[in-house]
Amino acid sequence: MTGEARVEDYLALLKPSVMQLVVFTAIVGLVVAPGGINPFIAIIAVVCIAIGAGASGALNMWYDSDIDAIMSRTQNRPIPAGRMTREEALVFGMVLSVF
Repeated sequence: MTGEARVEDYLALLKPSVMQLVVFTAIVGLVVAPGGINPFIAIIAVVCIAIGAGASGALNMWYDSDIDAIMSRTQNRPIPAGRMTREEALVFGMVLSVF
């Protein structure tokens, strides 16, 4: 395992399709919520939700890397493909989860 991760590999850890769904759901919730909400607070909330979703994706890929190596659908993910170490993914997920 070389662990020579690129920006694309870190983005893949975030699971962008899942992140989009979570952010969309949060925005819909903000729109239909009764009463008003400060736009600045709304933007901060959506950004924090997106970061939390990304942290979940990274930690999930770290945790499931052994399973991902076996399944043909997930074998090309950054960790099983050897482009990133498990430790890099764990640190990335933990740093994101601090936010």
